Amino acid sequence: MKHRLTEEDLEQIFIASRYKKRSSFSVFIAFVGLFILFFIVVTYLLNFSAYNQKISWWYQDEFGTTQHGLIDAVTTYHNHPASDSNSSNILPNISDNSISIESIGVKAPITFGVDNNATAVSNNLKNGPIQLTGTSLPGQTGNVFITGHSSNYPWIKSQYNSVFALLGNVVVGDLVQIKFQNVNYVYQVKKIFVVDPSDISVLNSNSSSSTLTLMTCTPVGTNLRRLIVQADQIIPDQSQNSKSNNQSSQTLPNGVH
Repeated sequence: MKHRLTEEDLEQIFIASRYKKRSSFSVFIAFVGLFILFFIVVTYLLNFSAYNQKISWWYQDEFGTTQHGLIDAVTTYHNHPASDSNSSNILPNISDNSISIESIGVKAPITFGVDNNATAVSNNLKNGPIQLTGTSLPGQTGNVFITGHSSNYPWIKSQYNSVFALLGNVVVGDLVQIKFQNVNYVYQVKKIFVVDPSDISVLNSNSSSSTLTLMTCTPVGTNLRRLIVQADQIIPDQSQNSKSNNQSSQTLPNGVH
């Protein structure tokens, strides 16, 4: 005689047996997996612009064509020397008081002479990278210190919330162009490193040389550490620079993300 499945039998097969197979360890692993997935999704949404830039840059770097306008112009400048006053006719045309980093596609205005306090820094970073008061200006000896966001809170309305999101993709030898008071300055990257937020050594300057320091926060979406890119001025010749009387700040700027 065939056995007929009762309601209890069906419950045992389809419900009870499933719960018996799920150990507390597997439940824990599932919870951890869901937590990690939730964390990744939230992090991406909070830093949507920065991560989109990274994805676009990777695709362009792998499958697109690389721009060499500034590199070609600098090569021409050195192969066929012209007076430094004519360098603006050779180098790519960018807006006055702005920065261009061709290798990572950055073009943005710079606000010069921003005081090193959290309110001034945060407010001015909405308009693009800032040059910190107490550091040199382009055309002076010493250290031109410029900082910008790698990411920022999504509710802060600004097109420059992730202006330096790709700064970590810069490599030694890359060129940075700054136009200040209608004069073009070109710097060549010499060093890239990461420091703690308390490390003020990156503000130091040398009265006999002209350097540029770019700073942003890292990892993207945090302010745990500071990514530093340092470069030497190669155009115009440093010997034409004026002396700087600026005094370096005693702290790295707050308000940067």
